[in-house]
Amino acid sequence: MTINVTKSWRIFLQKWGGNMHRNLLLTRSNIRKAKGQTVAIIVLVLLSSLMMNLWLMLSMDYRKNFERSHDKLNDGHINIATYAVSDDFTSFVSDMLENRSDITEYTVGEAFSAPISFEYNGGNLSQFGVIIEKENALSRKVGKMEITEDSDIKSGIYLPMIYGTGNNYKVGDTFKISIFDEEFEYTVCGFFNSAMIGSHNCSMVALLLTDDKMEELYDKYYPYSSAYISARVKFASECEEISAEIKGIIAEEYPDVMLTSNDYEMITTSRYVSQSICTGILSAMALLVLLICVVVITSNITNFIGENMQNLGALKAVGYTSGKIISSLLTQFVGITVIAAIVGITLSYGFFPPLNEMMIAQTGIPYSVRFQPLPLLLTLIFIAGIVLAAVYFSARKIKKIEPITAMRQGITTHNFKKNKFPFEKTSLSLNAALAMKSTFSNAKQNLTVCVTMLVVSLIAVFSATMFTNVITDVQPMVEMIVGEYSDSGINVELDSENRLISLLESDSRVEKFYLYTTNNMEVHHVGGSTLYVSVVDDCSKLNNQNRIIEGRYPKYDNEIAIAVKYAKDSGIKIGDEISVKADISEANYIVTGFSQETNYLGKDCVLTREGFEKIGTLPNATYYIDLVESVDVDGFNAGISEHIKSGLNTAENIKSLIDSASSVYIMLVKVIVAAIIMVSCIVIVFVMYLLVRTSLNRKKRDYGILKAIGFTTSKLVLQTAISFMPSVIISAAIGTAFSIPLINPLMALVLGGVGIVRGTFDAPVLLCLIAGGVLVIFTFGAVCLMSLRVKKIAPRELLTGE
Repeated sequence: MTINVTKSWRIFLQKWGGNMHRNLLLTRSNIRKAKGQTVAIIVLVLLSSLMMNLWLMLSMDYRKNFERSHDKLNDGHINIATYAVSDDFTSFVSDMLENRSDITEYTVGEAFSAPISFEYNGGNLSQFGVIIEKENALSRKVGKMEITEDSDIKSGIYLPMIYGTGNNYKVGDTFKISIFDEEFEYTVCGFFNSAMIGSHNCSMVALLLTDDKMEELYDKYYPYSSAYISARVKFASECEEISAEIKGIIAEEYPDVMLTSNDYEMITTSRYVSQSICTGILSAMALLVLLICVVVITSNITNFIGENMQNLGALKAVGYTSGKIISSLLTQFVGITVIAAIVGITLSYGFFPPLNEMMIAQTGIPYSVRFQPLPLLLTLIFIAGIVLAAVYFSARKIKKIEPITAMRQGITTHNFKKNKFPFEKTSLSLNAALAMKSTFSNAKQNLTVCVTMLVVSLIAVFSATMFTNVITDVQPMVEMIVGEYSDSGINVELDSENRLISLLESDSRVEKFYLYTTNNMEVHHVGGSTLYVSVVDDCSKLNNQNRIIEGRYPKYDNEIAIAVKYAKDSGIKIGDEISVKADISEANYIVTGFSQETNYLGKDCVLTREGFEKIGTLPNATYYIDLVESVDVDGFNAGISEHIKSGLNTAENIKSLIDSASSVYIMLVKVIVAAIIMVSCIVIVFVMYLLVRTSLNRKKRDYGILKAIGFTTSKLVLQTAISFMPSVIISAAIGTAFSIPLINPLMALVLGGVGIVRGTFDAPVLLCLIAGGVLVIFTFGAVCLMSLRVKKIAPRELLTGE
């Protein structure tokens, strides 16, 4: 019995091995006869796998890097910076946190919290600063910080590592900082990382001073007192609600204390805006290139069957089954796909470091590039699976081929296809008529061209839109992402507000001014979440009227506009009445409009001054000021500071601040646009190469006959190029027309996680049409160049069978 089983297995393995050997021989033969096709498919799969692996690494591990950094530093889920605190404040907060069952651990430590400003990316950046003595920051139980770059300099300042990127600061530089509108200078000793307050994207930013410099600062502002609170909670998903409760308790006990806060949910999103943009674009590009690759493979298999009909009949006649022939095609294309995908994934690790540098310029979180097996496996499985399905369903028609029909080149007894261009009736020239006849006789070729051009047209329109709305004119991006903007922003104490208004009214340099106070002030939607509030005296004066995407700004004291993302998540509609609480007062407001911006990640609202004062008191007043053209903003702010003096808190150059903050995104968009244009050109070239090569091989005998009767190479090249143009032009026109209205929904899809629900970019119609025209011309030129192979076709060789 054992001998029989062993013999059966030996026979099975011999048969299987023989079948595999014949299968591989057939696969190798196919590849040798289609080297150009193999190279083109390799390039398309390589591009798709490269972008897909980058996308998966960014989306799966890059965001987790924040979690790793947060856990490593044991940072807080809730962080609150306070100033103007009393002596018993620390003990009160410690006791309160100690008695809360939802707080696992906390640290209430010394800090110097104050409004600060400093130069960054060529502009002036204003933030709420949390200045901590270096050794205290490194030894905090909760909210610890780590040095990422150190030096031998013993006295000075350590900056968040985000300010060491680009052409900003390096060790040994002089760092000038304005605290309470007074300038200080420190030597940069190094850089550090903090998960929760290591960037201006965190609503407050940490700075570390050496012991001697910290003592000098305390001595100068004695008895000024402040604190920095970090607390970890049991469930990170509840941090927003717990933070609101804690701040409410502090405000009730200490109504004069000023505070700024953030939480885990907010920071995980705000520090990864650029990552969201990159992953959205990379995923779209990877899938679009893969779609083109699948269409090309499908078209090539169809042409392979048509060109090799006799060979397929012969193979079937000598015993090859349809399954074996299909299996050889699967081995060929899936094998090429897997090899190309592995190369693409390998190359993605070469592209990741420069991409990582751009990401760090916005995230401010260190990231070490490392091998990630899960994105690799998902990329391989997905791409190989898609290609396998495409090959199998395209090659199934081999099963229907009968050997006798195949030996006759697949020609059946009759052909009832209509002649679309009878030469005796057409008014076109002979060359054009031949080209049109070729166009309408090859539906598969037209389909491939159409899919490619539709995809590339979308990319062209996207690039044109980004070019006009971000690169050449940053204003549309500012309106959609930043929210309100102006030339200058001046914050004063309430007792100095009338003096500021008088100065602005009498100054001829002022075009307009209006109250626009945010200062990270918060209100609580009863039964909902905490919202950041913008308080405005007259919403009609706001520069960014596009911030309201539905409805209108509030006019009266019982009206409110809220973020559209929060409204959709909470089921709020325009006209609904909601209850809002600030400090210890509560009032009802009618929702008049939905707003959007990324500053507060879709959790913000707008109230009139009268509306806000029903539930709270402004801690101070910020006025946004538009100046007449050519007025120096910094000079204007300096003049106002001289007049207001002690009543002024900050005087910000808003224009410079926006320019410096947006420079990171402009650089990112430039790189993305350049990269996708390059990828699009490569895709067009290789797709057209495959199609032209297939067309020349299929019509080699026809071209030989045409050459024999007097057609020159240039006429045949032009004829081939013209045969592609109808589908190229029509699909480019349709693609451009349909892509223009699609851009804003796509932008909303990419930026949905940071509060953008509706894109507000203006698609440049003329530039999009020009881009479409350039696309057609480029494709025509590429086809002409590739059609020069017709030069090698010699009528004599075709007749003699050489």
